[in-house]
Amino acid sequence: MILSKGCAKIKPELRHYVEMVEETREVRGRIPKDLKIAFEIACARLEVTQTAALEEAIRDWLKKKESSEKQH
Repeated sequence: MILSKGCAKIKPELRHYVEMVEETREVRGRIPKDLKIAFEIACARLEVTQTAALEEAIRDWLKKKESSEKQH
């Protein structure tokens, strides 16, 4: 299996290795309760770590913002 970032499904025994590949930092924030619950359910249903899903969401947000800045 190829290990990749984002929401790829990773075998449980390999998750620890993938998380150690690059240095990480903690991000904190507050979101509405219903959004948090929906996020947790979606991650569990898709068998994706919350860390991987958050990383994908942040990368997508950054790309979107960079794209909108180029248009102005």
